[in-house]
This record gives sequence, C-alpha cells and structure tokens, in this order.
Amino acid sequence: MVSSTLDSLRSVLNVPEDESQPVRLFHLSFRDFLQDSQRCSDSRFQIDEKERHTSLFRKCMEHISQLEKNICNLWGPGVLITEIPDNTIQKSVPPHIQYACCYWLDHWQPVEEDIKTIQQFLEQHFLHWVKGLSLIGEVSNGAHMIIALDEILSASCNAH
Repeated sequence: MVSSTLDSLRSVLNVPEDESQPVRLFHLSFRDFLQDSQRCSDSRFQIDEKERHTSLFRKCMEHISQLEKNICNLWGPGVLITEIPDNTIQKSVPPHIQYACCYWLDHWQPVEEDIKTIQQFLEQHFLHWVKGLSLIGEVSNGAHMIIALDEILSASCNAH
C-alpha cells in the first residue's frame, strides 16, 4: 500500500519492496527543497522541520506508553531473550514501537512543555522502555540516549 502511494516519487525516493524497511531519499537536496518556503512554493508540500520533529517526538512518547508492564507475557523473571520466540517479540514490540523506543530523543526539540512529557515518561514508562529495548537488542542505544538526555537537560538548566 505504501509503495503504491509513493510510486510517483520513485525518482527522489528509495522505496524498498519490504514495507517494514524505511523509505529513504536519494538526494538530500529534495529534503532541503521541501523545507525552504522560497523554493517550495506549494504549502501542501512544505515541511517545517521543527514542527515535524515535535510531532514525531510526541507520537513516539505515545507509542512507548503502549508498552505493557509484562511485555511478551513472560512467565517469570530471569527469562532469557533467546527463550522468547521472535514472532512473540515482533507482536509485542511492533516496528512503530521499536522506532519510537530507539529514536524518540532524536526528534525531541528541547522545549519547556515537553520536559514534563519526558519526566512523566521516565516516571511511568522507563522500565517498560528498557524492557522493550532489551527485547529488540537496543539496550546500549538506550544507555546512550539517557546520557545524551542528561547532557541536554544539564545544559538547559545551566542556561537558565
């Protein structure tokens, strides 16, 4: 379905046959074109990068909050990931939630109103997020994200 929708843009987009794979731009100049209101005069196609990142960040937070306390319905503590069937992991942590777990911080634009969202996320969903990262083999990415978040917040606090 996605492929057929994007067919007319194949000259600027790499649309993989496998719909679980990301669509990529052939030329970053196309991205630049869409973000420049002087060059892209049709407002239907213009992209406000900051607004788009903010929207993606908030959607990532929504998706992560969908992770359940007992992801994959594990039968007890200490279960090895190798004991969990791949299809169970894919069902419990589908691609959109995997993306959200791995890239929410990349989309965050440090604005005051979203600091509360992050605080709420850390208080209510941190463990679910770490479990999700563990199931998809991305715990080290999560550790790097927490370090980066700490640096961003520290710099923000020092600036005020």
